[in-house]
Amino acid sequence: MALPKLQQPLFDLTLPISGKKVKFRPFLVKEEKILLIGKDGGPKQQMTAIKQLLSEVIVEPKKFNPASLILADMEYLFMKLRARSVQNIVTLKYRDKEDNEVYDFEVNLDEIEPTIDEDHVNVIDLDGNIGIELKEPTLGLIEKLDIKEGEEASRESVYKLLAGCIVKVYDSNEVYDDFTEKEAVEFIQNLDMNMFEKLKQFYDTLPKLTHTFEYTNKMGNSRKIKLQGLADFF
Repeated sequence: MALPKLQQPLFDLTLPISGKKVKFRPFLVKEEKILLIGKDGGPKQQMTAIKQLLSEVIVEPKKFNPASLILADMEYLFMKLRARSVQNIVTLKYRDKEDNEVYDFEVNLDEIEPTIDEDHVNVIDLDGNIGIELKEPTLGLIEKLDIKEGEEASRESVYKLLAGCIVKVYDSNEVYDDFTEKEAVEFIQNLDMNMFEKLKQFYDTLPKLTHTFEYTNKMGNSRKIKLQGLADFF
């Protein structure tokens, strides 16, 4: 006689940034291997692993495309998935750079919510004549970014990320919403510094998963550790 098939519980979740509703099941032992493989790779491998896992566990909506998820929504969904699949308490170890001691911390994943900056806006007036509308980056956009190694990596990533977030550019005469990725990157690179700083504020204030630990080290000094993004929580 064949062994019984196990029924997995289903969980409803409203994503905090987009407001989309999803239904998911816990990941299985065989699916955990996907995460382990991704964890051992670079950022692209990690993104691919997360996307593959979410494709397996999302029950509704049908034909769900993880690449369409806003980055902060993806991190939130993955954190809830981990909490329901394993446990909601994660123990982390961090070495204090001042006293060189290792400290243990516990994080309750059910208490982590995205930080939404009140200064984050999607429509930006660049100079009184030209405006731009941006959208939050998706998992698909992050995954396809081809970032160069070395000192220019951070700057290139900001250019490409902002370019991929452009919905439209407009002035008093026309709306420009039909452009290539190359044209968008060139537009970003040709902004003056004041305009670019306005766009960079959009990037700097994107919703993020954050959590801060406060403790006193063995030297008696007050210390803070700020977690930001999935990599810091696991």
